[in-house]
Amino acid sequence: MTDWLTHLCAQVGVHTRYRGFEGQTVEVSRETQLAVLRAMGLDVGTDANVRATFEQLKAQDSARPLPPEVIVQAGQPAHVTLAQPVEWYLEAEDTDTSLASGQAFERLSLPALPMGIHRLRLLTQTGEYISWVLSRPKRAVQLNDHLAEPRIWGVLAALYGLTDRDTAQIGSYDLLGKYAAAMAAYGADFVGVNPVHAMGNLRPDDVISSYSPSHRGVLNTWHCGTPKNGDAPQSTLVDYPAALSQTGKVLWTQFDAFAKVSAQAPEKQAYRAFEKQMGQPLHDYAVFEALSTVYGADWRDWPAAFRGHDPKTLAGVAVRHADEIAFTKWAQWQADVQLAGAQTAARDGGMRVGLYLDLAVGPRLGGAETWAKGTSLITGATLGAPPDPLGPLGQSWGLAPQSPVKCRAEGYAGFARLLRAIMRHAGMIRIDHVLGLMRSFWIPEGAQEGTYVSYPLDALLAVVAIESVRNDAIVVGEDLGLVPAGLREKLAASGIYGLDVLQYMRDPKGGFVPPSKTRKLAVCGFATHDTPTITGFFAAEDARARHDVGGIDAQTLADTRADRACALKTLRTDEPVTEIHRHLARSNAAMVAIQLDDIARRPAQQNLPGTVDSYPNWRFKSPLTLADIATSAPLAELAKDMAAQNRSNPKGMEKADALQDCSDHAH
Repeated sequence: MTDWLTHLCAQVGVHTRYRGFEGQTVEVSRETQLAVLRAMGLDVGTDANVRATFEQLKAQDSARPLPPEVIVQAGQPAHVTLAQPVEWYLEAEDTDTSLASGQAFERLSLPALPMGIHRLRLLTQTGEYISWVLSRPKRAVQLNDHLAEPRIWGVLAALYGLTDRDTAQIGSYDLLGKYAAAMAAYGADFVGVNPVHAMGNLRPDDVISSYSPSHRGVLNTWHCGTPKNGDAPQSTLVDYPAALSQTGKVLWTQFDAFAKVSAQAPEKQAYRAFEKQMGQPLHDYAVFEALSTVYGADWRDWPAAFRGHDPKTLAGVAVRHADEIAFTKWAQWQADVQLAGAQTAARDGGMRVGLYLDLAVGPRLGGAETWAKGTSLITGATLGAPPDPLGPLGQSWGLAPQSPVKCRAEGYAGFARLLRAIMRHAGMIRIDHVLGLMRSFWIPEGAQEGTYVSYPLDALLAVVAIESVRNDAIVVGEDLGLVPAGLREKLAASGIYGLDVLQYMRDPKGGFVPPSKTRKLAVCGFATHDTPTITGFFAAEDARARHDVGGIDAQTLADTRADRACALKTLRTDEPVTEIHRHLARSNAAMVAIQLDDIARRPAQQNLPGTVDSYPNWRFKSPLTLADIATSAPLAELAKDMAAQNRSNPKGMEKADALQDCSDHAH
């Protein structure tokens, strides 16, 4: 008897089994398979529906003269084999301008094409089909495209914490630029921060993690610089309610003043140009924000007319909430201008890369990005991870997956726009959980069990390469965890840097792998925001914190402390931070990332996975002010070690300051 469900799953990339963390084969239940298929929007209500859906999709694929996408090298002619004769028309990306046309029988010959995603219309005796021609560069942008000696270092920091102690209640784009310039003076070439995606004015449970954004295509206005309220108490933690209240009040005051400015004023013209460039997505986001103040943060609970984008209903919203919509658009312009200013400050300060921005793996399920019309995101399942030692029951992230079927149907336009948005003011971006370009773990709504869903990896890598070259942005992929075989090789071939995290790279004796064992095409660091700092690692501070909240037992705490003591012993030093930083400086990796928290010897990490209110996640302010950085002895020592390994930007190292004694190491 034919197993039509298995056939349908294979047709659309839903895994019926997968390999678990310990190498075991995990069989996915029939109920989970069906739930994932339903989340994709497929009709699987009965066994007959499953068979009919499979046969329909199979017939559609069989009737196609070409696959849904054709990947070619930009600037070079290409030849593709046809399944049947066609009359064809090739239209340039985002236009109906003809690039070429003709008739073909067994083979279709494409001319040398400009880089981009072009529409190929194919007419056959049975109908018309669309194939997307992804004309890609050989690889994404790399350091050696701009630097003769591509070995650099940079700093990682939490943007919300860059308050210069008490200058601001929450980190701002303006202060980010100042911190970047201060680090550039020591030879740093980039500064990496957490995602700057829009969080939204209203959020379920007042979520503050920037990895649970409302919309990744627009910016977080929380970081539009405003002066500190002088009456606010000093604290080592960000007070989000107070900070956001103050920022909102100041922005409204500034908007009211802007509204009174002459229509011919330069700032009004600049704003109109921004509004035109951002187009409908900006308007949709502004409408979402206005509706959320009335109906709540999750659009799935709104009245049907608002959920379904009824044109007449939304037209009425645009009239009733005109001021709020205009304010949201203006605030986005302010965020855009200020983030651009931070990149300018970083580059003017001497950084050769500048801002290193983070692309979150997905938006939250009920946020603005999933409400947007025509999105390839789905809301019937959440992204997550299968069971592993850190999450024995698995992880559910509450983030919306992208449908591979919808993504292909739209010609990857949404993914390309997303990359463009994050690369707009960045010299480098990090794709969080880059494994998602190959497969993602979906957990159906209301379920405990999940499974993997495959994606068209080669096509998505082509889009990444296209946007990288267009925006002159380096791309780093966070390739940690259960990495599928062959993925890292594919990423490297496309010019995407990997991520080497030293605390995960241990040798059999408990020490750390030699610097020569790190990948050249990688960013190498000791930790991430989800793992212990150097000081915290050797003190087993993360294990202590987990034990205190009941996450691990006393024996696990003791075992962790013993393991970390062993690791410290292999360093043969009582200054582990300095030694680890020197180890990183000597690494084979093209780029080295040093946490600002490590420079300050902070034991606490920014986020403790698996906790919510029992740990101050996403709240720690920077332990270093701008004045501290200017006079920091540990930073001077770090800069000297980096310069000795030919990693420092020449402009920074030539400055007549406390670093003069190591200027002979500059390029």
